[in-house]
Amino acid sequence: MTDAMVDGVDIDKLAAAAEDCPAVDALVEGPPAMAATYLPRRRVTGIRIEDDVVTIQVRLRWESTVGQLARQVWSAVRPLAGGHRVDIVVADITAPATGG
Repeated sequence: MTDAMVDGVDIDKLAAAAEDCPAVDALVEGPPAMAATYLPRRRVTGIRIEDDVVTIQVRLRWESTVGQLARQVWSAVRPLAGGHRVDIVVADITAPATGG
C-alpha cells in the first residue's frame, strides 16, 4: 500500500493508528458521516478530511465505552492529524458476545 497525503495528512498512517485502538472494531463508511477518502484506484474507509476537520467513523467494540474510544483514538491520531480538528463518529457497535 502506498502512503497517500491529503491536505498534509498521511491517510494510511492515520487509518492504521485508529484501527489499532483496542476500542475500535473497524473503521466504517456510510451513514451518518459518510466517511471515506477516495484516492487513485482505492478508497480508505472510515476517514474523511474536509476543510480543517478529520472525521474518523468507527464501529465500537461492545465491551468498550465511548470515553475509552475517544481517549484512545485522539491519543493515537492527533500527532498524525496535521493540526486538523479530529471528530470521532460511532456509527455502529459490535454485538455482545454470547455465553456458551
